[in-house]
Amino acid sequence: MSNSAPDSSACNPFVGTWRLVSIDSGESRLFGESPVGVLMYDSDGNVAVQIMRNPRPEFAANTMGFPTPKDVQIAYKGYYAYYGTYTIDTTAGQITHHLKGSLRPGDVGKDFVRAYTVTERTLSLKPVNDSQAKDACLNWERAK
Repeated sequence: MSNSAPDSSACNPFVGTWRLVSIDSGESRLFGESPVGVLMYDSDGNVAVQIMRNPRPEFAANTMGFPTPKDVQIAYKGYYAYYGTYTIDTTAGQITHHLKGSLRPGDVGKDFVRAYTVTERTLSLKPVNDSQAKDACLNWERAK
């Protein structure tokens, strides 16, 4: 399965839903000490990710349903989501997320390459080509 699209067989250890356990270093400054998130891989090669600051900040009072520009900025910085497809390079121990859509417009069309360590119950992803998050490691556990 070196540098290939995922297969639909049971031998693909990524397929399923994963819950965020922790973010070591890097992006943790954006999402606080107890971020939450979900990561989903399907057997057709699709991926979707959502990560959120926890607790989520409340909007300012008395906005009559409309957030202030500052509220929008804080909400934007404390949430990240994207979707796309993925390929696996088992030889290099890397998985690449090919972004089709993202909360951050500049990320659309990018490839996020991650070194991985995966077991039946845990998944760790570490950015390979991102100098700003080079020390980050996102740790996930299989959702029940």
